[in-house]
Amino acid sequence: MADPVSDKQDQPPLVDRILQSGKLAFDPEISWESRKANLPAFSALLESTSTLALMPVLNLLVQPDRVQPWLRTPLISALARLPLRPRGVQDTIEFVLSVHPSGATSNASRTAGRGSSISHEALNAVSRLLSSPPVRMSPEKWFHGIAPQLFSLLEGEGELELDKAAAFVIGFGILGRKQFGAPGMPGWKAFVEPLLASIDPSLSTKSSRADVANDIETLGPRKILRSALEVRKALQRLSTLLTTHPHPSLTKRLLSPILLPLWSLSSWPRGNEFIETHYRKPAETLLKTLLQLSSGSKDSSKTEKSSTNLLNTILQNLTFKGRTAKTGRQWLYTTAHDGGIQIEDTARSELEERVDSGLDLARLDASVDAFIDLLQVMPDIQNDISELFMRLCMKWLAHSANDQTNPLAIRLEPNSDQDDVRNSLIEAKVMQKMMSALPEKLVEDSIQVLSLVDQVLSGFTTNSAASSEDTAAVALSLLNIVLTSSSFPVNPGTEGRLKSIEKSLNSISRKPNLEISSTAQNLLLLLKYRSTIEEPATINMSTPTDRQLEDRKSYSLAMSYLTGIDSPPPIRVQGLELIAELIRNGSPIIDIPALLVLFSSLLQDSEEYIYLRVIKAFIQLSQKHPRAVMKDLIERYVDPNEDYELDQRLRLGEALLQVIENSALAFSAETARAVCQGLLFVASRRGYRPKTEEQQEKKNKLKRKQDEEAEEAWGGEVPQLDEALDLKAEEENEILSQIVTGWESKRGSEDIRIRASAVSVLGSGIEANVSGIDSKILSAAVDLSIHILTLEPEPEKGILRRAAILMIMNFVRALDTARAEGKKLAFGFAGQSLDDVQRILAYVEASDNDGMVRQHARDVIEGLRAWQINALLPPHKEQTEIQELAGLSIHPGGDRSPGAKLRPRIEEIE
Repeated sequence: MADPVSDKQDQPPLVDRILQSGKLAFDPEISWESRKANLPAFSALLESTSTLALMPVLNLLVQPDRVQPWLRTPLISALARLPLRPRGVQDTIEFVLSVHPSGATSNASRTAGRGSSISHEALNAVSRLLSSPPVRMSPEKWFHGIAPQLFSLLEGEGELELDKAAAFVIGFGILGRKQFGAPGMPGWKAFVEPLLASIDPSLSTKSSRADVANDIETLGPRKILRSALEVRKALQRLSTLLTTHPHPSLTKRLLSPILLPLWSLSSWPRGNEFIETHYRKPAETLLKTLLQLSSGSKDSSKTEKSSTNLLNTILQNLTFKGRTAKTGRQWLYTTAHDGGIQIEDTARSELEERVDSGLDLARLDASVDAFIDLLQVMPDIQNDISELFMRLCMKWLAHSANDQTNPLAIRLEPNSDQDDVRNSLIEAKVMQKMMSALPEKLVEDSIQVLSLVDQVLSGFTTNSAASSEDTAAVALSLLNIVLTSSSFPVNPGTEGRLKSIEKSLNSISRKPNLEISSTAQNLLLLLKYRSTIEEPATINMSTPTDRQLEDRKSYSLAMSYLTGIDSPPPIRVQGLELIAELIRNGSPIIDIPALLVLFSSLLQDSEEYIYLRVIKAFIQLSQKHPRAVMKDLIERYVDPNEDYELDQRLRLGEALLQVIENSALAFSAETARAVCQGLLFVASRRGYRPKTEEQQEKKNKLKRKQDEEAEEAWGGEVPQLDEALDLKAEEENEILSQIVTGWESKRGSEDIRIRASAVSVLGSGIEANVSGIDSKILSAAVDLSIHILTLEPEPEKGILRRAAILMIMNFVRALDTARAEGKKLAFGFAGQSLDDVQRILAYVEASDNDGMVRQHARDVIEGLRAWQINALLPPHKEQTEIQELAGLSIHPGGDRSPGAKLRPRIEEIE
């Protein structure tokens, strides 16, 4: 019997087996019957090979000109379908991240102990691959095939940070594309509907409802539509998706349909820690995020409700626990056996009996308290709170002033509509609670409040029936809130209303039989007192325009979003969008120094989506104030006081680079001189950072102490965990570790990475506007590059030499562009300096230990030669008219000599 191990060792490599089997199954020179017979063997070979082993091989074979076209097509199809395998999505993501160029940087960061991270470029590559259905496969089948795996990664069941990759693929690659992510499209059905239907089953499509009906779990008389585990997982997946991919519009699209379920879960009676952690807190966070984003929207379209409308919807359904609509599925939130919250499917008669049976005052009071608590913990929606309160007041007080009904007395009559009674009672309780708990947030438009109060009091004084005294009492409470507000202005716009109110107060105060007469007297005194105090302060004060008031509100809201301690990522993104809108409109409310400080601090945000949006905000601000932005960025980038970490300085450098490229004309004169000098200082070896040196020494001492303690505990040299690696892998890891360790600051010098960043930014600045930079600075920049290439040949400084040689290429390109545009520069490569540069580049191309540096050197040498040849050619003059006719001494343009006179000329032709 043959040994299976020896048989396996005798097998040819996987590449050869796939090529051989593929030839037998697809070679057109073989008969069709033979190909058909060999096709199962080819499919079996691919199916029996693991995804991790198959993916690099297929990725190699599908490259152009690797195999024949008739074999490349089935190999591409097989590669595209690998994510549909069990664990195929995770294997695909890990493979793409491992081969992506930015993966080396991430691995190096992990080796240096700076934590793991996935670059934005790598996420884009993963997203493009997984969000594109293979040819000859429907998007429905593709997305439903990979959805369970992406949901699993979203729950954190994969490797570190794969939940971030899964959220990016779903949020950006699939839901961010209209053809897949719009409601009703395949991506929406595969990813959004399962999440929303686990929280609100009535949101399922007709096709999915049939599937759900088959999965209903029946426990005695109770029919469970969604288990407590499904509800909990849906909340967790939504939270991860909307936090990891914090796009405001996506957040609103996903959360708006489940507004009432989120309210119901967030206002669930407080129970044990399990309910708080897995249901109430996630639902409350999602609900607050939706309300804040809706409040931050400057324009509310017909399909997008404002925060006030959302609050009003919650208010009208304050005791919501399930759907009772005649159409669609009827369901109810109930408590599960394990203490969680599940969804029951209930017949309409039973549901109405359980949801609408009488007025549960205890439950109603709890819901009102939860609603007020929600308003209290959201200071960012003060404008919406005030607008909601005014709606309630106008509905109750103005309407009650016309009829003789007591708005605060609810009478239950046999024929009264129970829904109307409940809504009236809810509105009355909420209005009273708001006046007692939120008095400082209720007055946003004092003129509107005074108008309402004036209307009610005027109606009461003309018809003081006892039934309307409570209405007047509420109006007096509103008046007290307005008069005691620190922001209430006494100006010509309010004087007319105040005089009319004062007349009504005088009339009420003279009626001792009324309980509110003493209140009217006190308010009358307060009105006179406040008018006296405020009068000097209001002289010669200009009234802000509506545009200024709107800008102030937007600015204040944006700052609260950006500086809030517990603001989730979508809210911070929305704050940046509000600021960007003000910048684009040139609003005078913008404080440039404050924004620069704020943007610089936001660059420390761990969310890549956030700080990339901050860099975009820097660019937008620089379009209005380029010099101020450049000078502030270079000052923070140089960081003489060592206030910033390395990562933040690198992000500042990226922001500076993009600002220079987008405002090239402003990069000149004094601004260019200051920026270039700062970049030269950082890029050179002159930088000294004592605080960094001290931290490095502490770190080294701690490491030596830990090593000594470990050796003492082990009784000798501590064995290394990677000793099992083969010699080649061990050598590669050792070299990589030495390179990465060499990047860090030593003896107070600048980190190699920040020096390479400064050289790259300087090179891009030279190419952007070489004519705006002083010749001495350009000479110093070239000298710096030459010194880096010749004096710093260590392997760990390879990234620095790459940047240095590319800066020479930037300079050559800038010279060639200036020559092509006809610009005359007072500097350039010539004579001995050109020979020296070419000689040094030739030496680097032949001897450097970094392959990319050698390739860059070859490219620069070729660029210099091309530039020399182009410089010898005369400037190209564009010919715009006929100069002469062949065979004839006729010049259509005439004689262009200075003294020539233009006259018609006729020449006879035979």
